[in-house]
Amino acid sequence: MADCVLRAESTPGQVLYSTLRKIINYIFSLERFDSEKLAKYLRCLLKATLASDPEFPLKIMEDICRLVKQCADTQKPIPSQEVEWFATTAFNHGVDLYGVNEDELSRKWVSHALTLAHYHQDGGDLERELQKRQISLKWDS
Repeated sequence: MADCVLRAESTPGQVLYSTLRKIINYIFSLERFDSEKLAKYLRCLLKATLASDPEFPLKIMEDICRLVKQCADTQKPIPSQEVEWFATTAFNHGVDLYGVNEDELSRKWVSHALTLAHYHQDGGDLERELQKRQISLKWDS
């Protein structure tokens, strides 16, 4: 069902978001899949909505941050490569928004990226790199 929704070329962002979200929630309740599988579904949902109304991918990113934080100290944390993908995608999207003078949205995305980078299990390398790059962004006060 999700594949059909993703293949529909004219699906509005809100319909895409709400439909895929319901499918993911339903699958989660039925299968009780682990954090790795959930992260993959959220990655797909984020990729599908990133170019739509900013409200939807931002909601997904907030959920992703919450999930990564919740799973960080468990026996099944979100896989490192997924956290890295989420963090770099959020940062790059924030930079894209910065480039079109969407400063408030840019700040939110970069903030999420830094939050995720903090939980990336690489000894802090990604977090330091993103902080270094954040300094070059000069948002309006």
